[in-house]
Amino acid sequence: MKFKDKVVLITGSSDNIGKATAIKFAKEGAKIVVNSIKNRAGGEAVAEEIKASGTEAIYVQADVSKQEGVDKLFRETVQAFNTLDILINNAGHAVSVPFLETTEEHWLDLLRCNFLSTVLCSKEAAKIMLKKGSGRIINTSSVRGIQHTGRENIMAYSAAKAAVINFTKTLAKELAPKISVNAVAPGFVYTTPYESMPQQLKDGFINSTLIKRWIDVNEIADAFLYLANAAAVTGEVLVVDGGFTLK
Repeated sequence: MKFKDKVVLITGSSDNIGKATAIKFAKEGAKIVVNSIKNRAGGEAVAEEIKASGTEAIYVQADVSKQEGVDKLFRETVQAFNTLDILINNAGHAVSVPFLETTEEHWLDLLRCNFLSTVLCSKEAAKIMLKKGSGRIINTSSVRGIQHTGRENIMAYSAAKAAVINFTKTLAKELAPKISVNAVAPGFVYTTPYESMPQQLKDGFINSTLIKRWIDVNEIADAFLYLANAAAVTGEVLVVDGGFTLK
């Protein structure tokens, strides 16, 4: 088991990519901290599934876009496991709004949940990891945060994910050599938000890739596992998009 007895905290892990990642790390022997802001039932179910498989896990409901939520999450993590080895900043969401209809509140909300949450959690994790002399921080960005690939109706989300990429690279410099910092940039991963979208729009997304299919959540989870195990990789963004950005 690659991560036996390692403590892994994954924000936004009650469903979709976060859930798949939590289960993958647990199968490799890690102790898991599951987190969500709203989906308590989902988060508790993920933790119970992990514990049923013979691995330790806890669920902490907390809003990681705010300092008090971050404080609660890390306090309960340390109380349960005494340390933290790997942080995966996965919390976030997109909201589709035409630019001229966006408000200050919209921009601040999307920046807080997609970017500031990463900053706040990374800061608390770094305090723990620097004391022990090692650690991994892995952030979830998006293909929408890469150069020209931002999408018009989700400009706030795209900008926040671009900020995550810049932050990842700069934090890697700040925390080296003891802590590595990397990011995963998923492409079109079939998750619950896509279920309500028009089929024509979904077809357009898939046809814009080279592999002509959805990416599975487990394929993104594999990317997190790779970076968590890659001691010589830091400051990098692993793009898992089926060739979307090449087009």
